[in-house]
Amino acid sequence: MSLRPVSRAPRPAIDARSVVAGLGLVAVLLPAAASATERPSGCEFAPGVEWPELRTLEGGLTDIDADFIRRDGERISATGNVQLFESGRRLDTDFLEYDRASGTARTEGDTRLFDGDLLLHTEGGEYRLDAQTGEFRRIDFLVQSIPARGSAARGVQHDPDRHDFEDAEYTTCPVGNDSWWLRTGDLELDRESGVGVARNATIRFKGVPIAYTPYINFPLDDRRKTGFLLPSIGTGGRTGLDIATPWYWNIAPNYDATFTPRVMADRGVKLGTEFRYLQPRHEGVLDVRYLPNDRVTGDDRQFAQWQHRTRITSNLDLRVDAADVSDPEYFFDFGNSDRYAGATPYLRRRADLTWNQPAYRLRTRIEDYQIVDPELSAAGEPYQRLPQITLDAGEYLGRGLSWGLATELVRFERQEDQSGRPLGTRLDLNPEVRWRHDTGGFFFEPAAGVRHTRYELDRRGQTTGPESISRTVPRASIDTGLVFERPVASGRRLQTLEPRVFYGYVPFRDQDAIPIFDTGEADFSFDNLFSLDRFVGADRVGDTHQVTTALTTRILDQQTGRERLSLSAGQIHYLSDREVRRDPNAPALDRSTSDLALEGRVRIGDAWDGRGSILYNRDAGETTLAAVAIGYSPRERARINLGYRQREAGARSIDQTDISVLWPVSERIDAIGRWNYSLEQERDLEFLTGLQYRSCCYGIRVVARRALAFDETYDNSIYFQLTLDGLARFDSGVDSLLREGIAGYDARP
Repeated sequence: MSLRPVSRAPRPAIDARSVVAGLGLVAVLLPAAASATERPSGCEFAPGVEWPELRTLEGGLTDIDADFIRRDGERISATGNVQLFESGRRLDTDFLEYDRASGTARTEGDTRLFDGDLLLHTEGGEYRLDAQTGEFRRIDFLVQSIPARGSAARGVQHDPDRHDFEDAEYTTCPVGNDSWWLRTGDLELDRESGVGVARNATIRFKGVPIAYTPYINFPLDDRRKTGFLLPSIGTGGRTGLDIATPWYWNIAPNYDATFTPRVMADRGVKLGTEFRYLQPRHEGVLDVRYLPNDRVTGDDRQFAQWQHRTRITSNLDLRVDAADVSDPEYFFDFGNSDRYAGATPYLRRRADLTWNQPAYRLRTRIEDYQIVDPELSAAGEPYQRLPQITLDAGEYLGRGLSWGLATELVRFERQEDQSGRPLGTRLDLNPEVRWRHDTGGFFFEPAAGVRHTRYELDRRGQTTGPESISRTVPRASIDTGLVFERPVASGRRLQTLEPRVFYGYVPFRDQDAIPIFDTGEADFSFDNLFSLDRFVGADRVGDTHQVTTALTTRILDQQTGRERLSLSAGQIHYLSDREVRRDPNAPALDRSTSDLALEGRVRIGDAWDGRGSILYNRDAGETTLAAVAIGYSPRERARINLGYRQREAGARSIDQTDISVLWPVSERIDAIGRWNYSLEQERDLEFLTGLQYRSCCYGIRVVARRALAFDETYDNSIYFQLTLDGLARFDSGVDSLLREGIAGYDARP
């Protein structure tokens, strides 16, 4: 039986002189060709091909089977169904001459050489068994491990894993599928290093040449390779036609770099450089992007970020995260592809030195900011922390007793501005002790603590207010609850009923003289029902005398323990007014109850899931916050998300719907879409639609996007991505865009 691969239609000769416009210069890096498990159904790589069976031979023996064999000294001639076996190799041919002295086998006619992975089908040649080298003519080849196939006019085997082919073609498409071909005058396959190299190569997609390059290398396995990535092509309202061609440099196993020239028709040429390093004790990423002489602004535009971590010892850790941008408009113009979105108000520059122990963590931080939002006033500019030292400690003492301590020492600085806000040093001590008694059906947990904060201030010429301030505020709480259980649904489900009562007390302390360095009011949510902290930060300690009542019910699967339903409701009952406010001129909070907080999660079968949170003001008879999300996913790669969010917060109020879809139109085509709409403003916030197609050896994704920028204009963009298995699988920004916008999105491999 013939082992020759299934024949293909005749192929036209390669025209090495043609240089084709389109995707541009292409060479490739990541990842290796899609494995069989990643291919859609019906994509068996080599159907109908019978891979030869090998024999295990010991002691360097060689077996020859044939219809007729003749021996003349050291020379052996064999004809008719010739099969030559060595350990791990097999040679089948119509005619064989074998010289035992030199170890050379010469074949004529239909010849197949198989080493367990690579199957060569030739019209004959010479093969040196001892050296495992040879030369063959008119070759078709199949490689199981990649998988890949191709043909060549001539081939040379330099060693078992290294082959050179002349006038060759190469593809990872299954036998009988000619969707794309790499046609080259010189093809090298080195399975030992996992690299393929082609010279004077043309890439043809659906018979159309889309790229030419004098040199290209590509992966044969999962190892990283140096080379160009497949370009990304798009268009945007702020950039015009936008083409990026990244080049990856695999410097060493623990170092690499990516250089990305990005040609924007309306802006110019921007160069992005990302350098990554990894050592046993340190690792990091340096990202630099530079656009000289922007055609719109006339200025040089740049962005740089350095993220670094060093493990000095097993317990001592240094982290650095620093960024800088040339101008506030940079992220409006390039934010979609340059890591930050246009909503970024400021960039952090931070360095942390952290000492970790089982019972405590000591951290020293230096933090600075660069203002990016042009509308952020000088008075709203964050303070620098030069430095901030925190100590978090705690320990379980046994018998339900534990203690905790949160300590902070920080120096707040600011660059010279016109706001007149003070500078200062703050020391904050926040110890706590608690005891918990838990029987499984009942728990009782009292806690007590005290917060002492001291300030040394530089009023910077202000004549009012003390320069030294101290504040001490005790607090106490009791948290208690019950858990009732009963079987439902004929014992297949377990329902719980969990009433909970929380009591908390924090006395009033006058804090109007304390400046605000880094403290804001916490957004109210269901979790805040059981917290005494109305503020985030140490500059204000909210007074309260409250009782929280809450009720939760759950339905659990008895066999798996999986939660099928959870509904919770709770409310705080205030026993006194809350006088401490962030703004000293703001009136006291005199409501006797908080908003009614409702929270729920549900899973129906394996397809439906939902979650929601509602805050309802019973005094005003209105909903202050509603967030509801419903997901439907009946099978893999099929999902519909429906979302609604409403919040009453003055100028920050929102009222939005969000619908996103990932749905298979057919086995290989997915529809993609998202519509984020503002009911309050009656306009689209983001609208995107697209299709993605996955074949047996390539993928295509096209997405159109219209998004409202923060300057109240729309940015229109089109993203196109082509993936050729075994040549490139490059994320041009489409994958990250869809993952952020569509919950549950999973890109095709």
